[in-house]
Amino acid sequence: MTGHDGEQGGAACPIFPKKGPRAVVLCDGPPPESSLLAYWLRGADLFVCADAAGHPYDHLPQVPDVVIGDFDSLAGRILDTRSGPRFLQVHTQHTTDSEKALLYCEEVGMAEAILLGATGWRLDHTLYNCGLVERFAGRLRLCIAAYDADAVRLDASDLVSWRLPVGSRFSLLPLLGEVRGVTLEGALYPLLSETIGPGAGPATISNEVSQSPLLISVADGSLLVTVERTGPEELMEFEE
Repeated sequence: MTGHDGEQGGAACPIFPKKGPRAVVLCDGPPPESSLLAYWLRGADLFVCADAAGHPYDHLPQVPDVVIGDFDSLAGRILDTRSGPRFLQVHTQHTTDSEKALLYCEEVGMAEAILLGATGWRLDHTLYNCGLVERFAGRLRLCIAAYDADAVRLDASDLVSWRLPVGSRFSLLPLLGEVRGVTLEGALYPLLSETIGPGAGPATISNEVSQSPLLISVADGSLLVTVERTGPEELMEFEE
């Protein structure tokens, strides 16, 4: 329900429009529907797979440019060909494969990245990957595209205006303690300069858009905002 544009794809996503060089990073979690991956690949400048994500690669909407990781999940299965992806092995265990992919994106000049396959299966991996939006703040704009929702980070002094269908559900989750001066307009449950935090403040789960555009502003702190989609099946029409 995020108002997907079939022609421009993810580059025109209302909550994460393309503003600079963009990468799509496919993590090694539950694989997204091919239609959802194809949607985000439209307009992207780089396609990166983390370790075994997407293997074998010929079934993906397009062949990845780079596969990066420690390759513990790909041991004995790497086939580097002229027409296939470039494989970059990073041995350090101080970063996850998702982080390795994002660090590479930053190194080659990407300004933003979409993380798919970053949620599900293992709770610890899901929570850790959600924290990456905070870790890379100011370095890479990140959007986490899950099965049924997209999540982006809003920072202090941010003000966004999102044209979303009425009835779209969304949630606000504090990333680092209290978030102050949160205002919502165009929501079923509006807020006016409220303070929200873990276990404190107004409930901010499963709010709904009552009028478009939805306006969200933050005075201090950082929020993870999730906006629900009705499901990947709606993206089938966007496949080429």
